[in-house]
Amino acid sequence: MKTGVSKQIWKDAEAASIAAAYFFVTECQRCIAEKGKFVVALSGGNTPKRLFQLLGGTEFSRNINWQKVFIFWSDERFVPDTDEDSNYRMAKENLLDHISIPAKNIFNTPITGTAKASAAKYEMSLRKFFKKERVVFDHLLLGIGDDGHTASLFPGTDILTEKKKLIKEVWVEQKKAWRISFTLLLINRASQVVFLVTGKEKAAVIVSVLNRKKIKPALPSQLVKPVNGKVCWILDDEAAGSL
Repeated sequence: MKTGVSKQIWKDAEAASIAAAYFFVTECQRCIAEKGKFVVALSGGNTPKRLFQLLGGTEFSRNINWQKVFIFWSDERFVPDTDEDSNYRMAKENLLDHISIPAKNIFNTPITGTAKASAAKYEMSLRKFFKKERVVFDHLLLGIGDDGHTASLFPGTDILTEKKKLIKEVWVEQKKAWRISFTLLLINRASQVVFLVTGKEKAAVIVSVLNRKKIKPALPSQLVKPVNGKVCWILDDEAAGSL
């Protein structure tokens, strides 16, 4: 696969979400045709909510063979699945409850005991799913915070230097909370990373990342560089306003 970075700029958040939905369907059909399955990791936060609603709607969903789609999450807040802050809950309400996907195809983060134990259990389920195959996601959806974080990789956190684990717990001081996140080791194995970013509050950080502004230490989102994959940035006019 060719590696590289591309970007798309759309007039508003709705148009960007629609573009991301079309991209998802296209990649899904290609992967299923090539290898019989489509393994994806969803992101949390508010930005992908509209994307999930679109994918769960008839126009897009009828073009997706959900029986062959397998869903994970790139990060999760250390809260129960029923909590309003749960990334899984947001995806369930806006996507999963509206599609015909087998329960066994959904791999939400286990929230049991400690954050460390939950992260280890999630990595175990990930490795079990891929069996002897290399753990590589076909489609990894990410967002970005105005501080440059992505998934739950925040500036200054020790997870940024993790070299062995694919999934790790991380204490986010500014949130005063534990989170569980894919590490850069796992993110940078992906075949396709998609950043969906909207809103003028993201404009400054987008300039730093896409113009490769040298910041020391580098912003976590600047460290997303798939070894054998591609990155596509899908932006709206407000997020791209300073490019």
